[in-house]
Amino acid sequence: MTDDKLLIDDVSMSDLLAGTPERVSSGTVVQARVLGKNADGVLVDIGLKMEGLIPKAEFPDFESGIPFKEGEKIAVLIRQVEGHDNYHRISWRAAREMSAWDRLYAAFQGHTPVEATIIKKVKGGYVVDIGVDAFLPGSQLDLRPSHDVDAWIQKKVSVLITEMDRAKSNVVVSRRKILEKERVRQRESTLASLVEGNVVAGTVTSITNFGAFVDIGGVEGLVHISDMSWQRTDKPAACVKVGQTLQVKVLKYDLATHRISLGLKQLMPHPWEGIPSRYPVGSIVKGRVTTMTNFGAFVELERGVEGLLHISELSWKERVAKPQDVLKAGEEVSVKVILVDPAKEKLSLSLKRVGVSPWELARTNHPIGSRLQAPVTHLTPFGAFVMLPEGIEGLVHISDMSWTKKILHPSDLVTVGQEIEVVVMEVKVEAEKIVLSLKESQPDPFSALKVGQAVTGRVIRSGESGLTLELSSGLEGHIRQSELSEDALGRVQIPVAGEEVSAKVVRIDARERRVDLSVRRQDRDEERQMLKRYAGQNQQPLTLGDVLVEAEPETPSE
Repeated sequence: MTDDKLLIDDVSMSDLLAGTPERVSSGTVVQARVLGKNADGVLVDIGLKMEGLIPKAEFPDFESGIPFKEGEKIAVLIRQVEGHDNYHRISWRAAREMSAWDRLYAAFQGHTPVEATIIKKVKGGYVVDIGVDAFLPGSQLDLRPSHDVDAWIQKKVSVLITEMDRAKSNVVVSRRKILEKERVRQRESTLASLVEGNVVAGTVTSITNFGAFVDIGGVEGLVHISDMSWQRTDKPAACVKVGQTLQVKVLKYDLATHRISLGLKQLMPHPWEGIPSRYPVGSIVKGRVTTMTNFGAFVELERGVEGLLHISELSWKERVAKPQDVLKAGEEVSVKVILVDPAKEKLSLSLKRVGVSPWELARTNHPIGSRLQAPVTHLTPFGAFVMLPEGIEGLVHISDMSWTKKILHPSDLVTVGQEIEVVVMEVKVEAEKIVLSLKESQPDPFSALKVGQAVTGRVIRSGESGLTLELSSGLEGHIRQSELSEDALGRVQIPVAGEEVSAKVVRIDARERRVDLSVRRQDRDEERQMLKRYAGQNQQPLTLGDVLVEAEPETPSE
């Protein structure tokens, strides 16, 4: 142990600082008056017309300035009496540290905070000045890791002494422990006064894909992404930043779990207020395409107000496969408002309705009953679509293709690209539908039939119940077994498939489009006509046998 150390231990700090001793020796703490500085350090007057030099190494910012003014009295420790340059070698920092140890030890024992100035960054933490140099671990600087080192240098903070070894001049401090105690106190106070609907100040602590966590006073709440902005957003980081201070509204507080839901957009004016009056149905407005989807595009009319432009509302004439074929993100478009639902915050828009509707033109150009030539564009199991001059399609339903044939598929009668004559049956502008008929372009053979009319047809089907004929008009006629003719012996004569048969129309069912025929009645009528003809030629009464004999052709001679 050195003589300096013995001298310091034998004399109390209050005695050392009481004034200038009569003799100056190494290890003595004396009061000195600051004279100024030179290239080597700070000059001080230690009394008895003696000057000392504090090395500039004791001042990290020596070139910028020293921590005291000229003429100010400070305590210094005499390290060497009269060096080679006739100056006493003294230390301001050593004297300061000697005076600080008692105070720091008391703070350590009493868990009392002390003020510290962060001096510099070192491996694993920081060097801080609390009267002596102390180590502040990086993990103990704040509640969360800090990445901005420069922001902390020369900053004054309150710390707790967690480790102290005077013999080794080793002191470790923590700022985090003070913050944690304060956080617990704040948390209890905050939770006790927390009420749903209150507006509180908070600091953004972290950001996730689904929202941001905000410290509202020792306790964190979540601002969900859906509660950040009235405007559609996919990235919470676009709305808030870590460390940002903001006002939030308490939306929900669960006492059992202490989960807190916060809202940011609830403190902003609701963008849907007055929307029906600003964007009435039928109005044409301008907007910017913001988002593309498979089913359409969203168009922003103003901040926080978007409408859906469905893919079906993009074009009258084209079958749009995807919105990107017509629009691009960021594009400004004029659209027509076709639906406003404030309760659901829903706007439906149309691009195609901004111009004149081709369906309106079609209703004007093609009144019901008019005929037109149109090419077939495509076929479906239920009908054929044809292209009208207005660039829109009309439908010929499979039931409107033929008066007489049972069409199983439109391809049985028409092909894509074929130009056909159709009749306009109905134009539904609101439903965007035009009903056309192919069969109406031809007379309905069914309407030409009359009960009692003689017809001729070819047998196409036969069965126990009778025959089915295909008439020359294309219609089908049905003959019951009881309506077939009989031979002289009373046997029913059943024609074979393909055989031509004459029959009389005995019944017409317009609703079922069914025609019932009778061969037997046709034969009877022919007999009557024949009797009438022969009766006119002969004065004497004739029998049926006479008529048949006379009508029998002569056998040619061999």
